[in-house]
Amino acid sequence: MCGRYRRKSDKQRIADAFAVSAGLEELDLAPEDDIAPGSIQPVVAINQDGARQIELMRWGFKLPDRLLFNARSEGIENSKFWKDSFEERRCIVPADAVFEWQQADKDKKKPKYEIAIPGQEPFGMAGVWKLWKNPKTDQWERTFAVITGESSELVQPIHDRMTTFLQPRDYEEYLASAERPPIHLLRILPAGKMRARLIETTPITNKQVSLFDSQ
Repeated sequence: MCGRYRRKSDKQRIADAFAVSAGLEELDLAPEDDIAPGSIQPVVAINQDGARQIELMRWGFKLPDRLLFNARSEGIENSKFWKDSFEERRCIVPADAVFEWQQADKDKKKPKYEIAIPGQEPFGMAGVWKLWKNPKTDQWERTFAVITGESSELVQPIHDRMTTFLQPRDYEEYLASAERPPIHLLRILPAGKMRARLIETTPITNKQVSLFDSQ
């Protein structure tokens, strides 16, 4: 699951971490502490010239009854909704931390945890993007989803799903055009590489938490 994340890195730090050199001059990025689905966020993708570029996309694909902002890694290569995106429109979502709420009894306060990768700021979350026609503007927009998978031993006590984190050595292969999509890169990051820290106990309700569940 990934329903909230933090991005404190500026555009130059993101560019350095993901080897991006194109289009930085026109990009204006302010750090954000609580990024939510529906917002416009930077992602790293391959442009028409075959170069890596930081692009602004909306987080989540709007359906009539829900917002799809997560894509399950299990079976994504065969998914009717995500198959084409995973084959042709992969992206990497820069972040410095993700937030997870631990499940609790009904009407109880939910402990909120910050999950980070020490020494890797920003890190890259595996993503896919898709075109969506905004009914308010009648314009096509690029929207992205964060890929999720089974939780590691560290995250399992908090939530049974977690973000699919990419290793820096895998960025190039993940973004590159390939005859076979890199399903093998959607693996669980070992618990020893991550840190989970309790940051607050919040009165968020079970109904609100369910909005963050993986789709």
